[in-house]
Amino acid sequence: MWGKFGNVIFQLLKTPETLNRSSRAKFARISLFGEKEKLHFTGLEPETVELSIRLHSSFCNPAEEVEVLRGYLKNAESQFLIVGDYIKGRFVIEGIQEETRTTDKRGNPLQILINLTLKEDVQNVGNQPQERT
Repeated sequence: MWGKFGNVIFQLLKTPETLNRSSRAKFARISLFGEKEKLHFTGLEPETVELSIRLHSSFCNPAEEVEVLRGYLKNAESQFLIVGDYIKGRFVIEGIQEETRTTDKRGNPLQILINLTLKEDVQNVGNQPQERT
């Protein structure tokens, strides 16, 4: 298994084509008369992860996989993101972009490219299991 998000397992050719993870610091700006503005570190923003995944009917039912992910989005369900042997944290789906690439003659999707934007769920950060080794 390459990784997973909730009940969606990434393996074989059903692995993300891209995975981008971004972290940002927050700073308060302090203005002083006659001097340059000072920065004061106030903490970290929740991380953002962007995944691009090709779902193909040879390895899964693309429409069912998308519906599972849409359910997480609609219910704002926080899920663990696991990549390799590491739990990256709990995330919610902030956005889904779906592109149907091929269909059968009845219009059922054979291949879907899905782009997910995940946002770290810092409310549930204490509910994480230990990292796998």
